[in-house]
Amino acid sequence: MPCFILFTNVAASAIPTGFLLETTKIISKAIRKSEDSVTVRIHPGQMMTHGGTTDPCANSELQSIGNMGPEDNVEMSKQISEFLKEKLGIDSTRNYIRFTDLRSHEVGYKGTTFEALWR
Repeated sequence: MPCFILFTNVAASAIPTGFLLETTKIISKAIRKSEDSVTVRIHPGQMMTHGGTTDPCANSELQSIGNMGPEDNVEMSKQISEFLKEKLGIDSTRNYIRFTDLRSHEVGYKGTTFEALWR
């Protein structure tokens, strides 16, 4: 159920074709979960600054049940940052990534929760 949410001041017209699907692959690999369980939401063209400039920047969040922790998050931060630099020109110093490790009872799916599904 990983969900990656990206808010960026990069214009929608500057988002490369196929970016959503490429992002899905990167997140799937980083979090070590199948692509068919990953959701990606991109919010381009945000009115935002970082460090007092309007150069390309972002705030992002990766939510998942598990596969997160101090060492995991460092590696995921590296992979996500490199991808955003390559694809959108967002320097790693201009994006904060919030990692949220959700508990299975906090996520609804199929009319129930993951905790109930996994019992």
